[in-house]
Amino acid sequence: MPFPPASYVSPKSFIESGKATIPELYEWNARENPSYHIFRLDSGQGIEGISYAEMDKGILRAARLVSSLVGPNASPGHHVVAIVASADTITYATVILGILRAGHVAFPISPRNSAAAVADLLSKTKCTQVLASRDPHMSDLVKDALAGLGGVKQHAMPQYEDLFPSGVAESDDDARDFLVMPKYDLDSPAMILHSSGSTSHPKPITWSHRGLICWGMSTWKGTMDSTCVIVSAHGVPMYHAMGSVIIFMAATCGWVFCVFPPASPPTVPNSDNVFEGAVSCGAELMYTVPAFLEQWAREPDKVLAMKQMRGLLFGGAPLNKSVGDSLASQGVALLTGYGSTETGSISAGISVNLGMDWEYFGFNYLVDTVMRPAGDGTYELVILCPPRVFNDRINGIDAYATSDLLEPHPTKPGLWKIYGRVDDQIILSNGEKTNPLPLEHIIRDGPHVRGCLIFGRGRLQNGVLIEPMPEYLLDPQDEQKLADFRNKIWPTIERANAIAPQHSRVFKEMIIVTLPSKPFTYNAKGFPRRVPVLQDNQNEIEALYATVEQSSQGDVPAPSSWNSDGVKTFVHTVVQHVLGQPLAEDADLFRNGCDSLQATYIRNITLRALREHSPAAAKRLPMNVMFQAPTIVALTDALLRTLSDSPEAGSMASTPEDLIRRAERYGADLPARPSGLRPRASTKDVVLVTGTTGGFGCDILEHLLRDSEIGTVYAFNRKATNALERQRERFLQRGHDVTLLESPKFRMVEADLQLADFGVEPGLLGEIRASVTHIMHNAWQVNFNLKVTSFEGDLQGLRNLLEFALSSPYTVPPKFMFVSSIGVLANYQVQPPESVPEERVEPSSAIGSGYTESKWVAEETLHKLAHHVGITTTTVRLGQVCGDKLGHWNEKEWFPALVKSSLFTRCLPGDMNEIAFILSHPAARAFVEMRKSSSAILHLVHPRPIEWKAIVIPMAKELGVPLVPYSEWLSELEKGAGEGSANEVDAMRTNPALRLLDFFRAQRDSNRSDTRLSTAKAELASEELAHMCQLGSEDAMRWITAWRASGFLPAAA
Repeated sequence: MPFPPASYVSPKSFIESGKATIPELYEWNARENPSYHIFRLDSGQGIEGISYAEMDKGILRAARLVSSLVGPNASPGHHVVAIVASADTITYATVILGILRAGHVAFPISPRNSAAAVADLLSKTKCTQVLASRDPHMSDLVKDALAGLGGVKQHAMPQYEDLFPSGVAESDDDARDFLVMPKYDLDSPAMILHSSGSTSHPKPITWSHRGLICWGMSTWKGTMDSTCVIVSAHGVPMYHAMGSVIIFMAATCGWVFCVFPPASPPTVPNSDNVFEGAVSCGAELMYTVPAFLEQWAREPDKVLAMKQMRGLLFGGAPLNKSVGDSLASQGVALLTGYGSTETGSISAGISVNLGMDWEYFGFNYLVDTVMRPAGDGTYELVILCPPRVFNDRINGIDAYATSDLLEPHPTKPGLWKIYGRVDDQIILSNGEKTNPLPLEHIIRDGPHVRGCLIFGRGRLQNGVLIEPMPEYLLDPQDEQKLADFRNKIWPTIERANAIAPQHSRVFKEMIIVTLPSKPFTYNAKGFPRRVPVLQDNQNEIEALYATVEQSSQGDVPAPSSWNSDGVKTFVHTVVQHVLGQPLAEDADLFRNGCDSLQATYIRNITLRALREHSPAAAKRLPMNVMFQAPTIVALTDALLRTLSDSPEAGSMASTPEDLIRRAERYGADLPARPSGLRPRASTKDVVLVTGTTGGFGCDILEHLLRDSEIGTVYAFNRKATNALERQRERFLQRGHDVTLLESPKFRMVEADLQLADFGVEPGLLGEIRASVTHIMHNAWQVNFNLKVTSFEGDLQGLRNLLEFALSSPYTVPPKFMFVSSIGVLANYQVQPPESVPEERVEPSSAIGSGYTESKWVAEETLHKLAHHVGITTTTVRLGQVCGDKLGHWNEKEWFPALVKSSLFTRCLPGDMNEIAFILSHPAARAFVEMRKSSSAILHLVHPRPIEWKAIVIPMAKELGVPLVPYSEWLSELEKGAGEGSANEVDAMRTNPALRLLDFFRAQRDSNRSDTRLSTAKAELASEELAHMCQLGSEDAMRWITAWRASGFLPAAA
């Protein structure tokens, strides 16, 4: 028989009539496409195939057999016939179709399940018949499963010869007269599949006849013609959804599936025979698994053969990124297949080669989706149509929340890639999230590791549970063997750590090796069953965390001598231990990756050592010593002063004179203007804006890109941060139109503001210098705990931008706008009803926080330059920004932390000042409008403040807590602060208000009378600000809703 046939009649019209079921579709194909092949195989004697006419006869024989087992008088659709078998693809597919043709429900069950799991599935589905293959393993598995069940009969699975008695030759034996085609209800059950059982026993998922047809139709509208494609299915098991789906796709679009020749026992797929079978059968497309792809990628001849194919469709597990990138760079078309047992195929039909975007996919035309923001640039996929299971409601519509987290393509709308799973995300006790799947994938690739699971939900840090390969099994109670094994796998752990965010790194002491008596259990996909395995090892996990808590010092010994050299060596060692890198003595810790929690680790380790040496001195060490002394030298000095009982030990604050000296230093010795200055031609505004991947900066950028009076926008953001991708993520998070970033007026520039040339290519820098009309400087680190010395980098960046402005070739240099803070007015004294004017202030006004002190230094530097070198500057003092247009409010800020504190204090303060919070999006519009103002200083706060209680009363009611005096709330908050223990770190992670304890204490100690800021000049400069609506309770509820959606606050009870 020629292969493939010369013609194929599409069943599309029959399907679209709404009357077709899978059994009827196979009968239709047998009539309209009798000689067209459904299966193709290499028999060793040449290429052979099974035609639809032959398949129809096999289906009828299988249906007659099933009818005889169930009983001739059994009502269609009322009997579930399960298959637990090891069988070749043609036989397995024919039996499934025979069950459907007989009018019953087919239920293929993975033979990898335990007897208990099989029994549970049979019981839940009220199965009456089980077909088991004749091999001892399958037969015994079914017998054990049926031992406790009544009314379920076990039968032998038909073999190929039973269904095709004359091989592939046609037979006169026809059972059509024996079985009249049942009258199917399209919405009645047709087939049952089951989940993988990662967390418990697998769950049965019922598919209707209509659902199976839709599943088959999912390939119709890909970006590439997908009819009559020759597809290798050598490596996909029929009991898995990825295997069963070939039955539906073949009948709906004419796909021809290449399979192994029928045999009993069946051919066991491996990477070699699967590839050889695909090539010998002339496959254009391959269904495969990542494990095989990763092996083929090592062999150049196989890579060459893959390049000749239309694509390799993989699914069921992630593909190692380095392997995928290597294959894609060599021209191999990788296609991500994505779906689930509950929903069917979700990804689009065969797509064009996406090249290096191989991880991404689009949705098929039948799927109606909702992308639910997860708060970190990822989205949970929710399916409205056509899931088989409902677990959610969206706008009153039943839906299925997949728990899969997807990440959008940074530049191509409509493309997504799999990030992880909601229920697999490990949320540490500070709210930071770890996606364990890519890390586990790397660790599992190590030669010594059979299985691994990362743990740490609600904990101090992550750990990893390892099951060694059989040849490396050991008793973890043997400390030497455990240490040796940890050393063996450490290079693999370091590869995982290299791609992990800092908070997700795994330390060597956080590796647990399983006891030989507690092997992992695995699901049908071969992955560890996360919940049962972690529960089985819970005692070991608890013991590990207890050990870590008892010894925060780890391998850091206390100083042998508490003199200057000994203490400095000790501090050096502690810093390197915590940060994982050595630092220079004068390097600022916070500008070199240290966050507030790592600062707490460093303080706790030093405090423990100090307490052992001198308990009295330990009591004198300031709580915020890390922020007051943020270098190794400064911390050493602080410890030595504490030991000497110096009165300076607890007083390392800035003075007004310190700030004046800093402003003079950054405003001195500016370079002269270039020679040959010329007038600027009249053009549209060209804006250089910094810090646009942050919240407020992102909103500024959105307004700049929409402003028709602006011709070009250069966005300066930190180098080595994938700035454009982060910008797109932030646009999506904040509800902006991401296509604005494709505008020809937008240029993303990765820059280091601390360098004189910003690290920008000279040609591009020259282009910006010759065109820029406005510089909007928004980038500034936000940390109220740091000392002003930690902001030297920010101040140097300001100085470099000013020098760049002065290097303009035009007579009038670019206008310079600076985002300052109303914090510089913290100590400003004014008698109500007077308001704080939009004017320069003395340094004493800003003393108290390194952040506000640095902003004052910047303001003063700009003031001096404006008077001496003629540059026009506008300082915009920004007030408290309170959330984007979707309601999201940066959870690291003081007000969200205060609100979350109610979970622990069980109260909220009810007597704070009136508030002039301002929504970020309109505030950003006002800022952009202010570029036309000639005023030196403007206040960007809400012009119509409201009472504190107007916002807090509805929030307290929603959270179910009372309002109390501020002092009482603060007292309750202080009870949660520890004394340098591991518990203190845990408390700070769960209750972020504790990190800002000094800030809240300062609020208590300050003059807390209501002080209004004048906005007269600002309202003249911005129509948006002048007409801004007052905040209300509905805004407060939007913030709470957003915090609950992100997991910052628990869901409503």
